[in-house]
Amino acid sequence: MTSLSAKPTLRNERIQSLDILRGFALLGILLINIQLFGLPNASFSNPSVMGELSASDYIFYYFVNVFGELKFMTIFSILFGAGILLFINRLNDKGFDGSKFHIRRMMWLLLFGMLHAYLIWFGDILVAYAIVGLIAVLLRKLKDSWKIILCALLYLIPMGFFYLVGSSIESMSPEMAKEAMADFSPAPNLLAAEIDLYRIGSWFDIFVKRAQLNMNYQVGSFFMLSLWRTTGVMLLGMVLLNNGVLAAKKSKLFYLLMAILGIGIGTFFANEGFHRIVETKWEVIHFFKYGYQFNYFGSLFSSLGYIGLIILIYQLKILRFLTKGFEAVGRMAFTNYLCQSIICSIIFYSYGFGMFARYSRIELLIWVLLIWTFQLISSIIWLKYYKMGPFEWLWRYLTYKAKPQLLMNVKHQ
Repeated sequence: MTSLSAKPTLRNERIQSLDILRGFALLGILLINIQLFGLPNASFSNPSVMGELSASDYIFYYFVNVFGELKFMTIFSILFGAGILLFINRLNDKGFDGSKFHIRRMMWLLLFGMLHAYLIWFGDILVAYAIVGLIAVLLRKLKDSWKIILCALLYLIPMGFFYLVGSSIESMSPEMAKEAMADFSPAPNLLAAEIDLYRIGSWFDIFVKRAQLNMNYQVGSFFMLSLWRTTGVMLLGMVLLNNGVLAAKKSKLFYLLMAILGIGIGTFFANEGFHRIVETKWEVIHFFKYGYQFNYFGSLFSSLGYIGLIILIYQLKILRFLTKGFEAVGRMAFTNYLCQSIICSIIFYSYGFGMFARYSRIELLIWVLLIWTFQLISSIIWLKYYKMGPFEWLWRYLTYKAKPQLLMNVKHQ
């Protein structure tokens, strides 16, 4: 057989619950990302750099930190790991070498990620997913018990790095510590320069800044956090797929308990960490050594709880208008992810409307709701006429070296 004979997954081969979860996670990610688009970078972890929070902004910051940060990204990583296994197994079952197609698929994703990271937004996740996707696939044949053990070990490694960062700053001289904390607590002139850059700077000026940030994210943050955490969570996704959890094959009681325990435990840790950080007024040493550790550890539990809750809603066949929207967004996750970046760039950067740092956190929520509404409606409408999103089509075309059918074909519905 040649690669031209291999075809993308048909609609009737898709697992509906996976698409619903993917759409839910993608929309949730915008709650986190819009703060990095619309506000100075340091304010994401240290909101005090923008002055005292209003009551409404404090509530929004608390909500996003406790219930959102790391949670939606973790769900997305779980689903990505499950998707790797599904992709390879389906091709292997049809007589193809699934690994060969997967490698090609990840290499194209890496290119898309680099273009996204350097030309549109520094907060790209595609580069990390592409690299980790090439690592995780090598571990897919491990027994599920070993995958769970490896997931736990890999997931805990970044916590050690966080502690070491805090300890190293603590041991520095005051001058060195001040320099090391500049990104966390920038001086007023640096903060003003960042705001001016995104409001009135040229595309090239922003590109240069974006390139500098990417060096930090794609090297430092990758080896400190993403490599370990994302690999471990992808392995967990494979286990959950193998055991029917992500495919909604467990009982309603199973998902109810998963939701209650997961969200309960995760929220307890995240809430505790948030209040510790606030009490120390976002002091950077405490943030790394202790404060952030709570949210990081608890986020895995919350993510599993959210998965349980969404699948339970799907099984009970309630809020069907919402699950239908999630499913549509999830089937076009690649397109919708890139569109979120394009829309936010237009809103906040100088080559668009230049609204950077002009909105409070609660006002950013209005933009989130508007973008959610647009993506839910547009995805449903698009999929009435087309089988997949435009970027999904391009990615599959490059992966299979054959043009997938884009127009809706009644026979395959």
